[in-house]
Amino acid sequence: MSHKAPWGLTLWVWGISGLAVVPLVYILLRAAIAGPSTWARLWVGQLPDLMVQSLLLLGGTVAFTLLLGVGLAWLVERSDLPGRSVWRLLLALPLAIPGYVAAICYLILLRRGGVVDTLLMAYAGFDRGEVPLPSLYNLGGATLIIGLVSYPYIYLPTAAALRSTDRSLEEAARMLGRSSWETFRQITLPLVAPAVAGGALLVGLYVLSDFGTVAMLRYRTFTTAIYNQFAGQIDRSGAAILCVFLILVALPLLFGEGWFSRRQQRLTSTTAWRPRQRVRLGPLRWLAAAGVAGVVLLALGLPLGVLGGYSLQGWLFPSEADRIWGMNNEGILSFGAHSLLVAALAATLATLLALPPLYLAVRFPSRQAYLLLALSRSPFALPGIIIGLAFVLWINRWLPAIYGTIFALVFAFVFRLLPQSLSTGEAALRSVSPELEEVARTMGGKPASVLWRVTLPVAAPGLAASWALVFIAAMKELPTAILLRPPGFDTLPVRIWAAASESVYTQAAPPAFLLILLTTLLLLPLLQSRLGIDRAIQEPL
Repeated sequence: MSHKAPWGLTLWVWGISGLAVVPLVYILLRAAIAGPSTWARLWVGQLPDLMVQSLLLLGGTVAFTLLLGVGLAWLVERSDLPGRSVWRLLLALPLAIPGYVAAICYLILLRRGGVVDTLLMAYAGFDRGEVPLPSLYNLGGATLIIGLVSYPYIYLPTAAALRSTDRSLEEAARMLGRSSWETFRQITLPLVAPAVAGGALLVGLYVLSDFGTVAMLRYRTFTTAIYNQFAGQIDRSGAAILCVFLILVALPLLFGEGWFSRRQQRLTSTTAWRPRQRVRLGPLRWLAAAGVAGVVLLALGLPLGVLGGYSLQGWLFPSEADRIWGMNNEGILSFGAHSLLVAALAATLATLLALPPLYLAVRFPSRQAYLLLALSRSPFALPGIIIGLAFVLWINRWLPAIYGTIFALVFAFVFRLLPQSLSTGEAALRSVSPELEEVARTMGGKPASVLWRVTLPVAAPGLAASWALVFIAAMKELPTAILLRPPGFDTLPVRIWAAASESVYTQAAPPAFLLILLTTLLLLPLLQSRLGIDRAIQEPL
């Protein structure tokens, strides 16, 4: 195979990379032309508080998810925890729940006049206003809720690393007299550290990019300030300046995540070996099971129960607000159809657009190919609110004909999700042996024919998994949809956001429940294949 890339492929990749980098370039230019007074006003009035509050949320959530993710992974993979096969799946399912939906559920439970308040007044003798309820409108509430939906980013890679590490190293440590705790701290933990650190950095990026959760809980971070600056000011330069500072905070996490991901690939075994020896928990066995069940209840059970109950209440006992909003089965199906349409188009186009940069970098490696791949991944450093804002300003200026149409919405979704498609699709493309393509070429196959008849069929399972993950992310995407949706074209996240913002939770619950149902239907097959659930169910409990 020639090591010189076809000029047509290179030109095509330059076009994709150029469009991907548009949000970053546009935000930087808009911030650069902002007046000194705008910079001074933000520097004195908002930036110090925003930096402190964002970093406190970042540090607290990462610490919380590290404790949950590593502890749960060890219990499921290395101890004699009862019901490991069931917990292995259930602990991953909170990935299907958007943070803003979890925030809505806990507000329904713990707000004044909510479920807990009403029950305690009715059955515990409390008077109105006397029930001691924890406040969610603070750092602790935001940390708890974001942590409950993002700990799988640490749990999943840590569990995979624990399953793939060679047991002989731990056995050698035990033979030298090390205790279970010393073996874990000195041997196991260093081996899985790259996976843990990579997951923690992903959690950090999730925290910095989150908009819906912190907005629901009224906790000011960069994303909420950017949205308020964009929505409330005629001059959008202030929003661009805040975007620049958020990017500066996110960049170290982005580069660190990439480094740890590469290091994890070098240290993780590729064999099918699985350690069988379990640490016996003794009297703590059932206490540990109760703790794991508690996490599943908080992260999965309570949100689903609240959404199901409020959905039934809105349908069976509608209030005046329910009648005004006019939610019905037809309306929910319409919002669901909008979400499915946008997510399917965005996932398909993102998967297709990811192939040229990946193929160039994998089959024709060069500095130019790696540069173009990095440029295509640049939106990963930008939270959805920034990408949505950048495309709103850019499309309104240069492509006004598509502004306010579904084309603009899908266009923004594609480049919002392109980095994820690149990350998940790269492994699929690298799984195709170059020798297969070389044989097809020597038999007279043209490059396009080889790609279509050899490369894509072999990579198809990995690309299908990549498409499904991007589809799930598109289904949950909120800020980009809020900023770019056409009039009257609400998606499920937008409808959830609109109803919850008005505290009409019986109208937010049905679309939220449908959103979780649709994403879970795609997530379950992926988790079963990636976690080995089919094999794990065969193991004794």
